[in-house]
Amino acid sequence: MELLNEICKHHNEWLKIVKTFGCEFPEDVVQDAYLRIYKYGNADKLIINGEINKLIMWTILRNVSHDTNKANRIEFISLEDVWNIEDKGITLEKHEALSKVDKLIEQETLNWHHYDKMLFDLYRKTELSMREIAEATNIHYTSIFHTLKRCKQRLRKAVGDDYKDYLNREYELIK
Repeated sequence: MELLNEICKHHNEWLKIVKTFGCEFPEDVVQDAYLRIYKYGNADKLIINGEINKLIMWTILRNVSHDTNKANRIEFISLEDVWNIEDKGITLEKHEALSKVDKLIEQETLNWHHYDKMLFDLYRKTELSMREIAEATNIHYTSIFHTLKRCKQRLRKAVGDDYKDYLNREYELIK
């Protein structure tokens, strides 16, 4: 603590040094430097013969300033780069085909028992695993597993061909 008290006496000088680095928030950089000195500081290196080693202090301020600038760096993208982005395979046709398959799945699940539909929707529309569903609902894991297995089999029979058409990019064949 004594070390920090001695260093803080030159606070305005540290601010001037940090401003020469072109930092937007010199006060923050100096405060972060104090924190770094408190955490890692070695009084033997920073104070020599009762005087602050300004070279080491300058190095600490420069490093903290660099780290702060690096953390706050904003990457600029030119408009030319944005306009020239190639389509990565996401097309309106593909999106519409996926919506059709999704509607087919919804229609199929409407005919199911309430328990099956509720469990399948919970598994499909959330990121919960079967074990997490078991913990949340107090339904045994094996019951959830077998129910979802039967649900998936029913879907393969009802919507499997359309889903294969979607995967094969034969969107026009989807019902």
